[in-house]
Amino acid sequence: MQSSPVMRGITGARWNLRQADYSQVESLTAATGLPEVVIRCLVNRGLSEPAGIRSFLEPDFHTNLHPPGMLRDMELAVERLKRAIAERQRILVVTDFDVDGTTSSVILSQTLRLLGADGNVECYIPDRFTEGYGLSTSIVEKAAADGFSLILTADIGIKSHREAQLARSLGIDLIICDHHLPDGEDVPAEAYAVLCPKGSSGEGYPNKHLAACGVSLKLAEALLAEHPKRNAIIESLAKLTAIGTVADMVDLAEAENRAIVAHGLRALAQRSSNPGLRALLKLAQVGDPVTTYDIGFKIGPRINAAGRIAHAGSVLRLFEAPTDEEASELALKLDELNSERQQIQNSLFEQLKKQVEARESLENVMVFHGSDRDGFHRGVVGIACSKIVELTGRPTFIASVDEEGIAHGSARSISGFHLVEALDSISDILVKYGGHPMAAGFTLPAEKMDEMRWRLDRYAGEILTAEDLGRSLTADAELPLSDLTIALIRELQRLEPHGIGNPSPLFLLRDLPVARIVVLKERHLKLQLASDRGTVDALWWNAVDNREALEAAGRVSLLARPEINSWNGRQSAQL
Repeated sequence: MQSSPVMRGITGARWNLRQADYSQVESLTAATGLPEVVIRCLVNRGLSEPAGIRSFLEPDFHTNLHPPGMLRDMELAVERLKRAIAERQRILVVTDFDVDGTTSSVILSQTLRLLGADGNVECYIPDRFTEGYGLSTSIVEKAAADGFSLILTADIGIKSHREAQLARSLGIDLIICDHHLPDGEDVPAEAYAVLCPKGSSGEGYPNKHLAACGVSLKLAEALLAEHPKRNAIIESLAKLTAIGTVADMVDLAEAENRAIVAHGLRALAQRSSNPGLRALLKLAQVGDPVTTYDIGFKIGPRINAAGRIAHAGSVLRLFEAPTDEEASELALKLDELNSERQQIQNSLFEQLKKQVEARESLENVMVFHGSDRDGFHRGVVGIACSKIVELTGRPTFIASVDEEGIAHGSARSISGFHLVEALDSISDILVKYGGHPMAAGFTLPAEKMDEMRWRLDRYAGEILTAEDLGRSLTADAELPLSDLTIALIRELQRLEPHGIGNPSPLFLLRDLPVARIVVLKERHLKLQLASDRGTVDALWWNAVDNREALEAAGRVSLLARPEINSWNGRQSAQL
């Protein structure tokens, strides 16, 4: 669907409103019985048939899971792992230190132990600060020295050609579960098996957007094919898969991902048999229903904090904790690390924000670097990137420079700017790089950062227009305040789970009288908007600087997401 510009917000962001095909919306409204505004949101997400809408709103877990054997090397991987278990060979599971990687580690190790690997399977997560991202030759060499016959990776390994060659020469079989394969590249030929939904390994697999934990779940599903409790185990593992899938920001419009996350969220709302997961949900104050917001802003950041500030091994210890007491102590440690991460992150963002505001004009891309002592902590530069993108509407690259003069960076992007392709254009000055179109990592000598800045700026200037740059927000539909009811919001909640490909619906509300403005915690604003049925609260986080302008205006148009506010046993609609 096309969108048209409406106006600019007080922060300078462009506002766009999607244009509807009214005959299509009218037809689908009659066929489904859903409110017209809900149908408009569904059509905006590419749904055009009543059957597709029903499937989207009621995703069935088992129906929407594709057969694991559709991944090219699945049979090879299952045969090799089962042989390793039967012959009591040692298996090393190596994963990334983020949420996708750590949940994959738990999924794979728990499955192998259920099948009898017991003490012969170990998990290893590289240290972000001393080893960096990915499978390294030193990990392979140590695995060989320690007597491991098999290395199983998840969320890493797809570009580890040298490591695959080394593993084979040392007599180690390498099985890779990953999803990072860039277009046009092939998988390591020396690996024993590669499970990836992209490239030649993924030919014929319908879901190209599986997270690594989703690939790990497919492997678990295949390994457990003959297990008497297969379905129950897979349904339980889907809880971890949902956490990793949401946190890794893969496409949630895709039917398989949507089914995994929808089922996982429902299962998370029930009492878990895992003490670590129970402790984490309790500490993060996650209730029922569990939403993607809970994963993205409560659970995921606490899991990620370990790998960002310390070592992600504490996440594995949490999920392996045998008692509630031990799990609670480990969950509390993650919470403390997350608080530390927030302080470091906020300090860096405020520093960068001042630099941005001091500039007379902005380049096509934002590039920053500095040392750890200057506040550029390697564990938070990715989050700072996201905030600068939100502030400026420009692709952002931020690097932390270590004592050896090497810049370790993260990047976040905007629509129309493929980060890996952008990094391809400067690959001659990079030590290594990789990632997704919207999020990536890179390493290069710090002395090359200025060259990186001007080359990426020139590259962006060739593929981006002025309209591509700057903050741009698009509303699904216009909504009269009088239509905002709890019943409508409950219908809109059926579009969950939200994420990439299926964002939470955003609506335009025009020219509303402001009855009162309240400042919350000296930072946030609560606007009480007048309607013919009383007032409706609209919360605007970190917006206290706009209070005077809003009070002077008296009326306001806004882009907002509706939600239900529950307080003291009462429910009300709010924005």
